[in-house]
Amino acid sequence: MNEPTSPLLSLSPEILTLIITHLRTLHHPSVFTLRLACRSLDALATPVAYHSIHLNAAILSPQAESLYPQSLDKVSRFTHEVTVRCDLPSADVARILSAITRLTLVRSVILSSGRSAMFKLISRTRWSYVARNPIDAPTLRLPWHILDTTQLQRSNTSIQVENLPLGGSNCDLEESCFTPALTSRLTSLKLSSPKPPLTTRTASLKRLLLQSPHLRTLHYRDLGIGTSFAFSGAERLPPIQELVLQSYNWEHSAEQVRRHWDFSQIRSLELVNMPVANFLSSVRLRDFAGLHTLRVEDYGGHLQDTQPGATIRLCELVRHHIQALETLDITCHTQLFQLSALDRHRNSLRVLRYRDHVGFEDDSKKCPTLSRSELSALGNQLPNVHTLELDANTNTMTTTANSIDSITSFPHLTTLTLHVQTQIRASDPINPTHDPDRTAALQTFTGLTNRRRWQRITINVGGWRRRSMIRRTGYAWKRHNEQGVYAERCFWLEADGRGGYSVGEEAALGGAWCSVGSGPEGADGTGRDARMKTGQLGDGRGDGRAAIPFIRLSSITITIIVIIVIIVIIVIIVIIVIINM
Repeated sequence: MNEPTSPLLSLSPEILTLIITHLRTLHHPSVFTLRLACRSLDALATPVAYHSIHLNAAILSPQAESLYPQSLDKVSRFTHEVTVRCDLPSADVARILSAITRLTLVRSVILSSGRSAMFKLISRTRWSYVARNPIDAPTLRLPWHILDTTQLQRSNTSIQVENLPLGGSNCDLEESCFTPALTSRLTSLKLSSPKPPLTTRTASLKRLLLQSPHLRTLHYRDLGIGTSFAFSGAERLPPIQELVLQSYNWEHSAEQVRRHWDFSQIRSLELVNMPVANFLSSVRLRDFAGLHTLRVEDYGGHLQDTQPGATIRLCELVRHHIQALETLDITCHTQLFQLSALDRHRNSLRVLRYRDHVGFEDDSKKCPTLSRSELSALGNQLPNVHTLELDANTNTMTTTANSIDSITSFPHLTTLTLHVQTQIRASDPINPTHDPDRTAALQTFTGLTNRRRWQRITINVGGWRRRSMIRRTGYAWKRHNEQGVYAERCFWLEADGRGGYSVGEEAALGGAWCSVGSGPEGADGTGRDARMKTGQLGDGRGDGRAAIPFIRLSSITITIIVIIVIIVIIVIIVIIVIINM
């Protein structure tokens, strides 16, 4: 038997299809390129390549059948998901859709009342609402009419709604939204953050939830203190599996929770900017035994959650009730949360984000951090964690060999985020040749990358946030900011896929850009990221400037250079031969 010409082709078709499907997720155009390699890969890659398509005017053109006959045939045979813009002719769209034999998802963009709504429909339906030029209207209408109820029943369709805006006067849903044939198939409802807030008008939304018995995913998002549902009688929400409550003013008693909420099937829970103490004291913790994801953070205006009761109750939930957490993301009183509670999840936990309420936004407050011994013990306790985020003390944790050892005690850790305090003080004079925060970040990057390979390392300084960040106030800090010196910064290091790393500094949205380098414009004076090879991160001495960027050439450029060099050598040889004749 002849050996395969490529080891790749020795794999089974099922494994190759899985690999190609993953490639489509990473970079869809590459799947079409892969079809050109050989007939075997073409046969496997074609169904994956045409699994989802975006309709455009060229495909809908009457000449398309003569211009792209093979493509239209492949669309008909292999396409399952279609994205349709609202400006395309509906008759032509219907013609293409009707020719697809195994259509499962269609995404349609529909303009209505100054807004555009993105929808996926047929068989499994995901609707994503995207606002454009919002217009205040007394009610919000979802284009249910584009769905054929007979087809819904025949195809056993499920409906998912995403990014639904409910805010200001747009809090009431139109009566057509409550059609039983449609609400009975609603499985996911995700709200967008409203502007302005929902205030107290949530009756319409509550009605939709109560009439959706198969709803399994609910993302409720509001602003500020938020509001809450007012239940009465025998009203009871369906058993939610994935629940996000952002700015939900939880005021329900234990009796109200028992009567109106159903947490029997909950698997993922996120509590953001809400009174967590009220929530945890009113629910039965044993109902959350099946959680695989728990996120609790940023309590905002709910000052009662700075009390220790929420952390103690949270620790009890993790230690005694949840069976096997995979993701834990909490902001709490870390001195009250016993890390031994995580031992129950040593075999399942993959992502750990563990931060304290205090944070690093205020220079006058000291944020509690883990000691080197505590971090080392945690690494040995949680061998499967690959993503870690925590508060750190750069003066003692990340600049010595023992400190680096404690971080690398997590055997499978590849993604790390450290929150640290700025080393710049408002009273310090500005030195344009010295950047202590950047120097410390580069030292940390160097120490960590010398020990192992990383996917990404992020160092957030001084309470930096990409969005909704408030810079330090006060006359001295304002003077520093005017000269390009900030306490809130974010340095990152990321694997570039070619054996090296890219290093740079993020810019806060709406804020000034400060690249890696000395001073506000970065090392090269342009404000661009410094891109460096492993081992070229600098040692933090001298003026703190970034290492010389490593120039990377594309394969095409390298090929051209090689050809030119060969031609030059040939010309030189020919000249030498002619001279010697």
